[in-house]
This record gives sequence, structure tokens and C-alpha cells, in this order.
Amino acid sequence: MATRNGDSMPEKIRRHDSYYIMTGDIVFLVEHHLFRVHRYFFERESPVFREKLALATPPGQSPRGTSDANPFPIEDATSVDFSRFLWVFYNPLYSLYNASIEEWTSILKLAYLWRFAEVKKLAVRELEKQYIAPVPKIALYNRYDVDRNLLLPSYSVLTTRDEPISMAEGMDLGLETSLLLARARELARGKEGRRASSPVTIEDSEVQGLLTDVFALKDVPFRPTSPAAVRVDTSAISASNTTAETPTGTNAPATPANGLAAKLFGAGAPQSQYNSNPASSLSPGAGAGWGFSAGQNPKSPTSTTTTPGARVFFPTV
Repeated sequence: MATRNGDSMPEKIRRHDSYYIMTGDIVFLVEHHLFRVHRYFFERESPVFREKLALATPPGQSPRGTSDANPFPIEDATSVDFSRFLWVFYNPLYSLYNASIEEWTSILKLAYLWRFAEVKKLAVRELEKQYIAPVPKIALYNRYDVDRNLLLPSYSVLTTRDEPISMAEGMDLGLETSLLLARARELARGKEGRRASSPVTIEDSEVQGLLTDVFALKDVPFRPTSPAAVRVDTSAISASNTTAETPTGTNAPATPANGLAAKLFGAGAPQSQYNSNPASSLSPGAGAGWGFSAGQNPKSPTSTTTTPGARVFFPTV
């Protein structure tokens, strides 16, 4: 096996440009990149990593992650996604998190898989500040188990628009959501059997109550979607047929078991098939030193001269 600089590290494995921090105390191997960071964040935030990092080391062996020659492998993430995820902890702009939908999707995905609850909340808050077309947004939030009450404006657009749900949109939305939207569209037009493209016959103020009932949502303030969002643009986040990642011991959100949805489908309504992939258009490489594409996010850091770990503060023990 070829080596580099006389050590035993394979030539194809290299240290990440930005997230190999000399003060770090654990080395992760993600694809062909070594990340040296602070295990504190992983043990503090994630029960998944607390369990993994606490596993006993076999006698005579050093714990994984203690060196480049013995890194801790991460097999359920790409190096691009992992670098974006680390940016949350090593962002040099402190509370200013300026990133694209694509980047926040990477962060949300790993926060969901590894049960970083606070990071997931941050990703959702930042995604809520940006416009995502209704179909990709519903597919994204369903896939990563985000509060469905946040989808009320998106449901409203798809319920009141003239065009029915297309086959491609139905594939992205999943069976349960598509059926519930079809029922909502029917009820909004006032009479069963009317064409899906018939004019809506209920007032705008009644749409919220209808959707809250059909989707068994909580009674939350309704935030109407702007008129510009009425026409769905599914190119915002492309979809594929890959199966959604589900962390061990976590089930897909349960089918609503009360309200009008239960009356329509019964208590044993089919589970959602959350198998669309609304975030398959990830950038192939870390164009900037932080793993973000500067072309997509001009305000992202573009220089690798600043040591990301220089501004990390740890609580005094």
C-alpha cells in the first residue's frame, strides 16, 4: 500500500482542508477525508454518538479516533455533508448562519439521523426563513420528521390551486399526504364527485380549519403563502427514488388517528411512504474552505487561512 511522508496513512486518505483542527481530540474518517475536531460537541448533543463513543475498546487496542492511523469511521454521511454539519459548531460568524437551502438540508439530514435535537431546530428555523416550493418542502419535512404544522401554508397552496396533484408530485409527497390532499381539495370544492380542477367554494378563512381537520394538525396561527408561491416549482430541490434514512429505533410519523382523517381512512390508515429524496442535488465538492460552494452562497467563508477551532469556547469544569 502506498504511503505518504513515510507514515502508514494510505495516499488516497487526506486531512480535510478546514476541519482538521490541531486542538481537536477525536479523528473521524468520512469517505476519504480525516476530520480532527472536538468530541465534546458530539457527546453533549447526540445520544447516538454518546453511545458509539462509549463502546468499550478491546484489550490491547487503542480507542478509535485517537489518531490518523486509527480514526473513528462514519459511514452514513458524505464528507461534503459532514463538513457542512461541522460548520454549525465552528462558524466564525457566531450567530450569523448564512447558508443555502441545499446546505441546511445537509445539516437537517445529519441532525435527524444522529439525533442532534438543537441542531435540527436550528436547521428548521433557518429553512423557514427561505422560500421552498410546496411539494419539495412537504417531502423534505416529511422525510426528516419536521413538525407538520409548519406545512399548513404549503398544504393550502396545493389544496386551493386549480391544477390537481400530478403523478410526479404524488411520488414525491408519498401515499398518505397525496390522499389527504386529494380529500382536502375535494372538500374545498364543496361537493364530492366534482372535478379536482373545479373552483374552490369555501372562503380563504375556512381553508385553515379544513386542513387542520384533514391533517389532524394543532390549531396554530395560519401564515398564508405569498401569491408568488402558488405555482409549484419542483426544481427547487430535485427528487429521486432513494429510500429515506431512518435512525435506529425511530419510526415514520404515525398516520393521524383522529379528526376527519380517521373517519376517511380509519384508525389503521396506511403509513406514509417517506421515500422521496428532495435533496439529491448536493454540490459534489467543497469548493470553499468550509465545504460550501461560494457560487451558491457568496457570503460563506471563502478563505482557508483562518483556523476554524480558534474561536471555540468550552465551559469551565
